[in-house]
Amino acid sequence: MKIATALAVALLTVACASTSAPLDTTRLSAVYVQDFTSSEPMACTTADVDLTHAEAQAFFKRARQLDARTLSDNYPVAPCHIEGTLKAGKRLCDWQISAAATGVIRCEGGAWFFACDDCGDLFASTTSTPARKP
Repeated sequence: MKIATALAVALLTVACASTSAPLDTTRLSAVYVQDFTSSEPMACTTADVDLTHAEAQAFFKRARQLDARTLSDNYPVAPCHIEGTLKAGKRLCDWQISAAATGVIRCEGGAWFFACDDCGDLFASTTSTPARKP
């Protein structure tokens, strides 16, 4: 039973991470910043990812959509992020944007991954957008 459950979770994770059709980010609406989370509150604070609702929407419009593997292989992981909800067409979705200028939108039936190399102005409290992994 434990093996079947673990296999089901693994397959569901792969299915959610493997959204093939790009998300039309020009049709995002009702972008709402709901919360901030940090696993290292002394190192990564709200100032590191202090985006307004409009700036969060701008992030997703500017950012490139990537597959999960490309994102994890080429971009750093930040210990903090903001999160919220938005509408993609008629679907209500959850999203996260990290202090590393990466993000994800999750809607029923899919997940889309983003990285923004040209969003330094949105992350004004940092000196520059974090660099890609070597």
